[in-house]
Amino acid sequence: MKNQKKYVPIIALIMAVLLVACGPSDEKLSEAEEARSLLVAAKQTAEDTYLDVSDTSQRIALDELAQKEAEIEQLDFKKLNDKKIDEILPGIAELTENYQNIGKELSNVLTDETKVREEKAKHKGLDTYFINKTGMNLTKIVLHDLSADTYSDNYIGEGVSLLNGYTLMGVSLDVYADSSEWEFVITDDVDNEYTLSCESLKGQTIDGAAIVLSYDPATAVGEATLGGYFPQPEPEPESAPESEGEENAEDSGTDAATDATSE
Repeated sequence: MKNQKKYVPIIALIMAVLLVACGPSDEKLSEAEEARSLLVAAKQTAEDTYLDVSDTSQRIALDELAQKEAEIEQLDFKKLNDKKIDEILPGIAELTENYQNIGKELSNVLTDETKVREEKAKHKGLDTYFINKTGMNLTKIVLHDLSADTYSDNYIGEGVSLLNGYTLMGVSLDVYADSSEWEFVITDDVDNEYTLSCESLKGQTIDGAAIVLSYDPATAVGEATLGGYFPQPEPEPESAPESEGEENAEDSGTDAATDATSE
């Protein structure tokens, strides 16, 4: 009986070694492989979404997770026993959750950026210049979109005046594609404000367009019309009449003949 008791610890040790050597059960191996697949999918989703946004604030976090994820991908679960896999699974689940959380944040960023892009696509930049023919010196020119009820910034700029008869170059109007009515609100150098009706800004050619601002104090009516400078073509240099050239030549010949006779 004493000899049999001596063999019990040895048998238990052998069984433990055999248990480690025999690898995981099919159920545990499947669980590990599924957990890893979820991790890889979460990583791919987060990385793909990151590529679609302009926000780069999550790059460091993604790189740190990628290092840990790469270690999980290199694991050969078939060489591990059930106990070892059970120790690893919580770490895989945590990594997956971290990727999912970042993926959600990036998805929200993508949604916001997409809205901004779509809204921006509804606007058309109209490159133009203003010609001040109001008879006043202006300190403010603001575009009022009547359809959207929005106001632009002051195109002249603070602390600057556009004198009567002068032109303000390099202006870009932000025109909303769905709008159909606009007006300009101008302010003179003594803070009087005037409203100028505006022609349609839809479909106008942006290159070389000009907006002429005018105001009639007699009728208190102002308007902004599309126009511009139309320089007159330079006149071609006049060529001397052929007959005049011939007369000059004849005169020269007569003079020469006279000089020769005098000698």
